[in-house]
Parts: sequence; structure tokens; C-alpha cells
Amino acid sequence: MRCVWAALCGTVLLMQVIITNSQTSDSSTGDCSQFDSCNGCINGDSALNLTRCVWQSCNDGNDTRCMSDTEDSGGCSVYNETGMCQNTTPGSGPDFSQASFDLSSFIGGIILVLVLQAGAFFAMRFLKTKDSSYETIDQPQ
Repeated sequence: MRCVWAALCGTVLLMQVIITNSQTSDSSTGDCSQFDSCNGCINGDSALNLTRCVWQSCNDGNDTRCMSDTEDSGGCSVYNETGMCQNTTPGSGPDFSQASFDLSSFIGGIILVLVLQAGAFFAMRFLKTKDSSYETIDQPQ
């Protein structure tokens, strides 16, 4: 019984360390320049913590790029709402982003499986103690 609790506590502690390390690591793994469309730029990518991007359009729309809202626009037009984008065509599909690994869902799944296994283990032990085929030895009188 102690081994089960020690393993469970060790697993929870290890997962807490992993979560803490992933949250304190450098979250700016990319920059706004990786977006090549106005909608993608303004919507950003919450997985990469890129939500403060704006679309810059210079020279009548011939020179466009995605940039951070803290950068200098240099006299060019800056768009921060998708309705203001000039290069959107009606009927174009949504911009899909690459699927990414979600550490918190992975750890939550591991914890869920461990809890279900522990619950099944204790349920089986409880049911074994309630077995009706158990007979006591009668004492001679």
C-alpha cells in the first residue's frame, strides 16, 4: 500500500516539475514575421504567445508584412482587425495552423489513467472482501 502511494506522489511531483519548467521557459519561440497573411497575423498564435501582431501595408499594398505592434510602422498603414485587411478574398478558407503538443493535456491524461487504475484496484479489493463463498469454521461445543 505504501508503495502505491509513494509511486503516486512521486508521479504527481514529477509532473508538477515538468509543468513548472514548461511555463517558465522562453515562450517567444517565434516572431510575428512568420505569418504571411493578414488574418493569420492579426489573429496570432496563442500557442506561441504571438497575439500582439499587426499587419503593415506600404506602397499601395505591394509591400506587406506582419510585425509586432510595438515596432515603428514607418508611415505605412497598420491593420489590427481582420475586417480592415485588404488582401482577403471572399470564399477563401480559414487559415489552419499546425497542430502542436499540449503538455497539460498529456499530463492530465496520465493522472486520469492513474486515478482510474487506483479506483479499479480498490474496487476489486472491496468486492473480494464481500465474497459470499466465505465460510467460518464452526467451534465445537
